[in-house]
Order: sequence, then C-alpha cells, then structure tokens
Amino acid sequence: MGEMCPYPEGALERLQDAERDILRVVDALCRENGIEYFIDSGTCLGAVRHGGFIPWDDDTDIGMPYEDYQRFCELAPKALPAGYSLATCENTPGLTSLWVKVFLDGTRFIDEVSMEAGCNQAIFLDVFPYFCEEKDSARARDQKATCLRLQRMSYLHGIAHPKIPADTSLRGLKAKACSMLHHTIAHVWKPQELSQQLLEAAQPIETSGRWFNATYPLDGVHDSETLFPTRDIAFDGLTLKAPHDCETYLRTLYGNYLELPPAENRYTHLPRVLDFGDGVNVMEE
Repeated sequence: MGEMCPYPEGALERLQDAERDILRVVDALCRENGIEYFIDSGTCLGAVRHGGFIPWDDDTDIGMPYEDYQRFCELAPKALPAGYSLATCENTPGLTSLWVKVFLDGTRFIDEVSMEAGCNQAIFLDVFPYFCEEKDSARARDQKATCLRLQRMSYLHGIAHPKIPADTSLRGLKAKACSMLHHTIAHVWKPQELSQQLLEAAQPIETSGRWFNATYPLDGVHDSETLFPTRDIAFDGLTLKAPHDCETYLRTLYGNYLELPPAENRYTHLPRVLDFGDGVNVMEE
C-alpha cells in the first residue's frame, strides 16, 4: 500500500472496514439459512496470502452454487438487516453486471463504469453464481461461450466506452464497434432479459461435476472436491467460508498466487465518488 495507494489517506482502510461489515452480515445470513457459499477470487487470495484483505484490494467477492444463489436471491431482500439491500439488474438502474450485489445502503461507490451507466452504486459485495460444466466437451465450450457473450452484452448495455488497453490492435475501430453495439443492445434488450438468458444458458444438460463462474467463464473450471465441502477460514477477525482446497482453487485462477504482483499491476476499482454515508466524496478531499 503506502505510496502506491491511489486512495486518499485512510479511505481504503475505511472502505475495507465497510466491506468487511457486508461480509459479516452475509455470512451470518447464509449460515442461519443453510446457504452454501465461499469467498471468491481476490477475497480468497487475500485470506490465504494475507489473512484478510489484499492490502490494496477494494472489493469483495463470494461464489455460490446456483441453487444456493437462487435461495439467497429470494431470501436476502427480507432477511438482510436494515441498512443492507440486494441490488439486481431488475431493481438497480444502470447495473452492468448479471450477478447480484449486496449494497451498504446510503453509501456511494461510483467508478467510471457505473458513472457512465448511470448506476448509483453503493459500497458492495459481489455474489457470483456457479454452475456445473457440461459433461460433453463441445457443449461445455458452447455453454461458456454463450455466458461470456451475454455478460459482455450486459456490460455494453450500460456503457458505450469500455476501457480498451492502449496496446490493443485496431483500438480505434474496436472503440467505435463498442459504441455501436452499446446503442443496438440498449435499444433491443432489457438487462433482465440478458440475465435470464445467462442463467438459462449456464444450466447443463448433463453435469460433469466441475464448476465455473457463469459470469466470468474464462476464469477456469474447478473440480467439485476443490470447492466442496467448504471450510472455515480466518479473514481479518471474521470466520468466513472458503473453497475446500484453496491452494488448487487459487492456482487455477492465478498460477503462482503466493507471488506478489509488481506495484504497477496492483489493480483497483478506483471510484470517482466514494461516500461513506455522510454526503462527503472523499475522493475530492
């Protein structure tokens, strides 16, 4: 962190405290209702490598088998305590993700994507649906390719100017194509329709016993024994649920996950607006 931290002094720590609070609330809800979940991607990496947050990380992620995800989506609006809410593409204008988020009400975390999409995003926890991969390898390729296409469509539904790396070939042409696609997709589809299509496309006809995140299908596939049964893990003073074999899970996602990335590759979702509920945008201080 230190000098590399792009946040104003103390802001990232406050953000991580707020996100830890959402994790605590969601963990309690899941345990009380027998809903299976596990900390996902960078949150799992942080727990294993740092005992909590990766020092520069500014978001939190959990994954759930689709049946548990469905139950969570049904229960959360009623079961979340006051001050927390379930954000979906149905109830949150401009949300560009096809997965749901748990918002800390009254706060704002508005990055460039949510700003362009007109999404009044709060400080959040991402909740990802995991599905079994098709047993047949050709069908498995189609299943994941369709999920990827629909998630990209959802993204372009909300924004016309996605961030394209400077070294991308034909960058100007691709930027123009994204703008045209945005106008077409936004005109023809509702986010709810894309969400429904994704959840249907991800359902396997015959399961392989291997799991993938339907909204990030390029992240790899995990054996059932890698994810389940989940196990408790320490996370900055909390006890959360993690994949059964975190090491194998993290190797699939990151390769050599114990090696720290160089400072210039320490990715954050740096917001334009970060308001902890008092109406003050700390990014402008």
